[in-house]
Amino acid sequence: MAQTKGAAIASNKLAMSRALGAAFLNHQVQQLEKTVTDVGPGGGNWRERRNPNVHDHHKRSRAAPAKAPSKRDGEVADADFDRTRKREAAAVKDADIIVVDASVLVHALSQVKKWCRDGREEVIIVPLEALNTLDLLKKGMSSLAQRARAASRILEAQVGTNPRIRVQRDDAFVLWDSIFDNKVAPPTGSPEWVRRTICCARWEVNHATAPATATAAAAPKPRVVLAVLSQSAEAQSEAIFPPHAHASSSPVPLPAPQTNRHEPRSSGALVTQWAAKAGIEVFEVTPGADAGRGPHNTSPSRDAAANGRRSPQTTRQAPEGERKRGVRRNSYRFDGERPVMAGGRAGAGVGLVERPPAVMAMMEMVAQPQRVVRVLARGEKLEPDT
Repeated sequence: MAQTKGAAIASNKLAMSRALGAAFLNHQVQQLEKTVTDVGPGGGNWRERRNPNVHDHHKRSRAAPAKAPSKRDGEVADADFDRTRKREAAAVKDADIIVVDASVLVHALSQVKKWCRDGREEVIIVPLEALNTLDLLKKGMSSLAQRARAASRILEAQVGTNPRIRVQRDDAFVLWDSIFDNKVAPPTGSPEWVRRTICCARWEVNHATAPATATAAAAPKPRVVLAVLSQSAEAQSEAIFPPHAHASSSPVPLPAPQTNRHEPRSSGALVTQWAAKAGIEVFEVTPGADAGRGPHNTSPSRDAAANGRRSPQTTRQAPEGERKRGVRRNSYRFDGERPVMAGGRAGAGVGLVERPPAVMAMMEMVAQPQRVVRVLARGEKLEPDT
């Protein structure tokens, strides 16, 4: 008797759970259908509805025709602007094949990034000698070394993934003597790295072929140019003295800056001169906006660290309001740094500590290149001047 009663209770519970589940699903379906009807083409734009009642959609559909949801003016304008910009970028093409010199990779990296974008049609050829130049220039902490490292990172990211960015093949060069066949003797006096760059560009000019989609009769010969840094006075001064470079303000004396002996490779002057003699079209590129700073190097503290050691003088400047009203001795700003005391000692507003006269004298001595500073070995005594 108890077994039959328990079986009946279990069957009743199962039937009740099924009925509740079916009712819940029906309710959810009705709510979804009502929501789709209200938000659909006949319901108008939900941003423009002032009446929250959702049950009068039949009256609105009979009174007025269906109104399609309209986008905001800003979204439509942005979409039109993006399409216009894409068409302009696709319409303007600098050349069919561009052989990039190391001077462009170092000083005009923004132009190389522009050529690498989607929608562009230029084929970029990076000579092997340009890669060798980047390897020679990227050693050190100077701004030139940082720009060379930034160019190397861009090439590592693009070569292999972007089919339009290619590196010179090992056999893609012509002989230097064959470029000047019409002369009695080939000109001499050019460095080996200039010859390799010119030979690579000349090979691309000789072996440039029209695309396979065009007919042989109507297809013009592809335009091949050698991209070199502009030799104008403004461009060269901007490349040598970038506008974003800040002088180092380290509290300790720094060694004199050492110039890289391979720095003339990044000027592009010799490549421009010999390209004109070899009959190669030169495409001059002006330094880009990021010529003076590396990637993500926009803060003053990063700029100061790029030219030397990081100095607290770039971050320990008190705001204007704190200098006027004064601050407490142990107070901290919202960024976690202690503000500079107003009205303190003479060197308090300049740095963390005041430099003693001995340190100032040593800095002046080190700054003079004609003075020789002798370093004593361990156990060596300083002989008095006689």
